[in-house]
Amino acid sequence: MTNRSEQVVPHFDRLPEPEQIGQMATWLAQAGLESLELCNEAAGLKLRIRVGQGAPAAMPAHAPPAAQPDAGAGLVAVKTPYFGHLCLVHPQRDSAFAPVGTKVAQGDIVALLTLDSLQVPVPAPVAGRVAEVTGQAGALVGYGTVIMQIQPD
Repeated sequence: MTNRSEQVVPHFDRLPEPEQIGQMATWLAQAGLESLELCNEAAGLKLRIRVGQGAPAAMPAHAPPAAQPDAGAGLVAVKTPYFGHLCLVHPQRDSAFAPVGTKVAQGDIVALLTLDSLQVPVPAPVAGRVAEVTGQAGALVGYGTVIMQIQPD
């Protein structure tokens, strides 16, 4: 993995929670990035996260629970890995990421979470067919919110 240096400066109104900062550091390490900087000069806020060479790439313990089938229907919940506004339609194609009935592979992007200019993909936890979309487009969702159900293959 090569180290790249990029600067990201989206708008934010308050500092993230410590567990959110840990998650961002993990994503930086996984992406091979050295640092991330968030600032809001008007509010006097600035956050810089630097990741060292030996940073762990594993997901922290506060990640959404692993995909587990719903006992009643055999469905697997798709949970949000972060917070933000739910985007169910691809912003460049004006088509839904994964409408009901769509076949998805494990890891396919089925939605996005947006927070100002930051976009976080929501991956499918298992391969299968989208059985239900429970999230509302544009809604502000929290970490671990169930946004759809997948019938595993």
